[in-house]
Amino acid sequence: MPWRRFLVFNALGAALRVGLWTTLAYVAGTHITAIYDEITRYQLYALLALGARVAALALRHLLRRRHQD
Repeated sequence: MPWRRFLVFNALGAALRVGLWTTLAYVAGTHITAIYDEITRYQLYALLALGARVAALALRHLLRRRHQD
């Protein structure tokens, strides 16, 4: 890809990403108490899901290692 075309598309992509994240941060900032309430409501479930995922990955790693030997 020619560098000028790459530069145009790269700048366009960066501008879109900055606009998206800025908008999301503004909206989240105006609704921070509602977001915090939802996060604390599902925090335990998210931590349990993360723990199950880590345990599954560790088990998969151990089974693959055992299968290789």
